[in-house]
Amino acid sequence: MNKKNIFKESLDLQIAAKNIGLDWLEIEGIIDKMKEETKEVDDAIKQQDSLAIKEELGDLTFTLLCLMRHLNCEPEEIIELANIKFKKRYKQVLGLLQEEGKSYASPEEMEKLWEKIKKQT
Repeated sequence: MNKKNIFKESLDLQIAAKNIGLDWLEIEGIIDKMKEETKEVDDAIKQQDSLAIKEELGDLTFTLLCLMRHLNCEPEEIIELANIKFKKRYKQVLGLLQEEGKSYASPEEMEKLWEKIKKQT
């Protein structure tokens, strides 16, 4: 079974739109659109509207993919790098928790641990 590459499909749609002049000319416009879409996600969450949340998350993701395209970044590579970075920090958090004899941290404790690890990397 072929796995659908949803990132490629989105990028292909964006290229088709670009070919008819429907595209941002400057990165700043994309960043502004991401801020707008982030606010719309927040509004949908506050309204507890699950359909709107999905739609707005889709819009935000699509805009983020547009930014990646404009910056010549491959979405799969970006996600892979983020996963690697997170896994490394996750393991460091586990190590710190084990040192303290814990298997779980409160949100406040976790924030302190996370900030400590971020400063080390």
